[in-house]
Amino acid sequence: MPVEPTLNFTAGGCVDDPTNSSTDCTGTGTGTGPAGPTGPTGPAGPAGPAGATGPAGPTGPAGATGPVGPLGPAGTTGMAGPTGPQGIAGPTGPAGPAGTTGPSGATGPTGPSGTNGAIATIQNSGTALPVEPTLNFSSGGCVDDPTNSRTDCTGSNGISGLSIDVNGSAQGTQPALNLISGTGIIQSCANNAGANRVDCTPTLDTAYATSRSTDQAGTDRGIIATSGGAGSIFVAAGSPTFTTYTENQTLSFVPSDHACVAGATLNIDSVGPMALMKVIGGALVSIESGDCLQNVPILLRSYGSPVSAFVLSPDGPPSIGWVSNVTAQSTSQAAVTLASSPSAGSYRITYYMDQNGTCTSGSNTVSLTFNWTDGTFTRALTTGSLTLSAAQSSSSYLTGLPTIYVGSGNVTYTSTVAGTCATGTSSYDLHVTMERLQ
Repeated sequence: MPVEPTLNFTAGGCVDDPTNSSTDCTGTGTGTGPAGPTGPTGPAGPAGPAGATGPAGPTGPAGATGPVGPLGPAGTTGMAGPTGPQGIAGPTGPAGPAGTTGPSGATGPTGPSGTNGAIATIQNSGTALPVEPTLNFSSGGCVDDPTNSRTDCTGSNGISGLSIDVNGSAQGTQPALNLISGTGIIQSCANNAGANRVDCTPTLDTAYATSRSTDQAGTDRGIIATSGGAGSIFVAAGSPTFTTYTENQTLSFVPSDHACVAGATLNIDSVGPMALMKVIGGALVSIESGDCLQNVPILLRSYGSPVSAFVLSPDGPPSIGWVSNVTAQSTSQAAVTLASSPSAGSYRITYYMDQNGTCTSGSNTVSLTFNWTDGTFTRALTTGSLTLSAAQSSSSYLTGLPTIYVGSGNVTYTSTVAGTCATGTSSYDLHVTMERLQ
């Protein structure tokens, strides 16, 4: 039923209940009671649809003028106007280039003789004579040379000669000048009749003087020597031939057939054998075996006046002085002499030992011991052990480079094999070098 503002119970049965702020209605009456109070306002319903658009408002005032737009394309060119009146004449231009020269006029009469030219004095054997317009060679020797507008006078007829000075000092006056080749200079001359002269050219005599190409080739200083395959007594021929040794000569020495052995000598062009020596620790000593290698150039310096030795350069031994190589060794080695009584000083030993043959089964080991005497006592150095197993591996080697000081005596080493393979036989390779440090 529609909800009205008043609910009426017509049959009664309702009482006021102010305690609970209510009206209580009971019983079966059907009468309509008095209207109750107005209930609270319910929540606002959803917005209805928008109403129709109202009429447009009045037009507002005009806005400010916007910026000027870009310039539009140019219009088509209009028709040319009529030609204006002629202007006034401009200034006169510059003068043009001069015309070609006209023909020469007739030759005028000969003028009087001029004064004397560059020759102001004429002498006869040092005695001055008057300068006349004509110079006459009474004994002849002169011919006219109209082609070159001159008079040529040659020969000894009437000409005393040419005065020759050297460094400003007069040497003489003679009709002829003779150029003689000297030591280191070759003089050659040719008559140049077309130019009325003699052309002379000096050249270097390379039999005496060194040219740049000869020096570059090392010809004068190169000494390629032989020793009969022994490396002890070397002989060589110089170019040019040596007649003497001179203190501080520098030579490039090549032992062509053998490396130098201890105490080697060199004899050039039979001038005399000279000991090959080196400087060690401030002292001049004889070279040792291997100080100069076969076919490897090494510089020599002549020592002493008169010369008594050829000294190797640079000072000191090469990087390797003493070498010992052993391959496929399966047993221990007793004392091996690495260096025999080397000079006192510091040395470096380099050793490398690797497995060669393997055991069939099982393994054994090998180690090294180095022995030497320093300034006070006999010393020994034992390396670690290399295991010789039944199979090769990337670590089947032993290496080291100890530094020692030798005071006297030999430097030796031993190798010691410990144990045996279960089956088969193992072996090792050993490479030992010793070099001097100072």
